[in-house]
Amino acid sequence: MTSRPAKQTFLFAFILVAALLIPASAAMAGVIAPESGGGTPNAEGIRSLYLLIFGIGCVVFFGVGGLLIYTLVRFRSRRGSVAVQAHGNTRLEVAWTVGAAMILVLISVVTFLKLDQIKNPPNSSADGLSTPMNVAFNTGPAKPALPPNGHSLNIDVNGQQYIWRYTYADTDTNNLNNVFAYEQMVVPTDTTVSLTIRAQDVQHSWWIPSLGGKFDAVPGYTNYTWFKITKPGTYNGQCAELCGRGHATMIASVKAVSPAEFKVWYAAQKLAITSAERQAAAARNALVAKDAAVLKAAAPSAAAPMAAPARPAPVAMADGKTLFVAGVPATGALACGSCHTLSAAGTNGAVGPNLDVVLKTWNAAMIREAILYPNKMIAKGYAANIMPANYGATLTKAQLDVLVKYVDDSVHGK
Repeated sequence: MTSRPAKQTFLFAFILVAALLIPASAAMAGVIAPESGGGTPNAEGIRSLYLLIFGIGCVVFFGVGGLLIYTLVRFRSRRGSVAVQAHGNTRLEVAWTVGAAMILVLISVVTFLKLDQIKNPPNSSADGLSTPMNVAFNTGPAKPALPPNGHSLNIDVNGQQYIWRYTYADTDTNNLNNVFAYEQMVVPTDTTVSLTIRAQDVQHSWWIPSLGGKFDAVPGYTNYTWFKITKPGTYNGQCAELCGRGHATMIASVKAVSPAEFKVWYAAQKLAITSAERQAAAARNALVAKDAAVLKAAAPSAAAPMAAPARPAPVAMADGKTLFVAGVPATGALACGSCHTLSAAGTNGAVGPNLDVVLKTWNAAMIREAILYPNKMIAKGYAANIMPANYGATLTKAQLDVLVKYVDDSVHGK
């Protein structure tokens, strides 16, 4: 029989280890648990749930292990001893079965209580940024969890080999004029930020350890997450999915600043993008004017003898390619090739779907419909209101016919 002092000593040691285990776990949270440096509720919820389950697991591990070691030492075989036939202890067996079940019930209850904090975003704080009730990048049947009042700063996170692009939603329906940034996302503190996560080419994975769990960015699918940073600072991460030879350099960064600083940054980005678009438009117009001047200079003068007119060659295909590649700057018709890939035209735009793939099963009527009414037929994985819907006004009927025929012939090898 085991003496009472020995039993009391073992019980005291077990309770002491259990009492010291959870505080020690919290002190080593940066080593053994997920990071949480921004004060965002979902990351805090993930970390606290992890630590609780880790602490319970350690108590069970050391308790069972300690009891096993104690049993092996206390009841070890001795020379000349005779083995005793033991038939078990019903009360002990019932106790450890009920104890294990209660541990599972405790973990389940705490997990479900924490899920609300992890999954459902709160409203922005009173001193946070006032955001519009607009989530412009939602695609597909799945919908993101929004704050109770529906207001969040929505940012489209697009994974590309090998960089992250961040596009900020605004209040209009034209996503071509939205503010965007690469590599570093700038957000205001105390503001609920909802993320729409997608991939442009291969599978990536968005992961900022201090701001919560990681989410895969898969071509053709959309994932959603959120965070609400309360502490200004820079939070670093990177792509967590092997995506090619540049995977190791595909870093991600979130910089949290005060709402006032964010407004200044946003206005500067908007101004820079608008200025660049104006310069690009001026450069396109200059090229068009230059081409027109060259054609005019090459035309025969009125005094020169007129040669017999030659039969003109068909120009529909060439005109269609010009419309696809350059658009019509004078009327505001944007070039299709700036957003789409089409092998025959030599374009590799990636804002919209790859036409060589998407249009394989389409006919000319469907192509015309997609040009005139782009939101009626949206390719899987792409958002509405990105492609301009003004081609019916910026292209003449003849130009539209030529463009449709060129795209149809190019895709189907006619």
